[in-house]
Amino acid sequence: MRAVLSDAKVLKLSMDAISNMIDEANIEASEAGLRLRAMDPAHVALVDFLLPAGSFDEYECGSEMVLGVDLDRLNTILKRAGSADSVELRADGEKLDIVLHGRAKRRFSLPLIEVGDEELRVPELSFLAAVEIEPKLLSEAIKDVEIASEHVTFACDQQSFRISGSGDLGSVEVEISREEAISFSCEAPARSMFSIDYLRDMTRAGDLAESARLSIGNDIPLKLEYLGSASLSFLLAPRIESE
Repeated sequence: MRAVLSDAKVLKLSMDAISNMIDEANIEASEAGLRLRAMDPAHVALVDFLLPAGSFDEYECGSEMVLGVDLDRLNTILKRAGSADSVELRADGEKLDIVLHGRAKRRFSLPLIEVGDEELRVPELSFLAAVEIEPKLLSEAIKDVEIASEHVTFACDQQSFRISGSGDLGSVEVEISREEAISFSCEAPARSMFSIDYLRDMTRAGDLAESARLSIGNDIPLKLEYLGSASLSFLLAPRIESE
């Protein structure tokens, strides 16, 4: 497998978000591109990442390969890429070479590892609301809520989408009207609470796309999608509030 990506940012941002939740995972290389689907050790978040073959400047994959990768190490290497660098990936079944092309050619070699191949079933969910907003708006709202709470509540009705949290230090609410959203759909009022730590990590990928799509229901997992040259989506289990 050999792949060249002129804009290293796509891979850098994706791995930065994913590696904060998942230590190691299998990356599947096929004619379709590179795919990573994994769940964090606590089984709270599921990540689904696809970098299609067409998003690469050059892409060759003669046969399907499964690359067991230490994501933290891969992320550390990708962080060494400059803003003008391109990244080249080469895999031979034993190692993954990452070559950064810029003013100098820098080659890193990452041994492949054995990663348990857990069968991940994506649950079928019936969402009541789906709101598409600017990624920056989402990440700033999470930072606002973090001032007062370790958890964030997403709530939606016909008029607005609200991101809020409360704790001993007070409360915070960010309200986004349906007119301010890029797209807005709400069949019925929906409300769910989630860990802010996971959402902080997920929003690291915000610059991947021009919009973030959040699908919610009542006390069911959140689906957060960034759709651009790469497709990165998360399912995050809710925190059920005690009576």
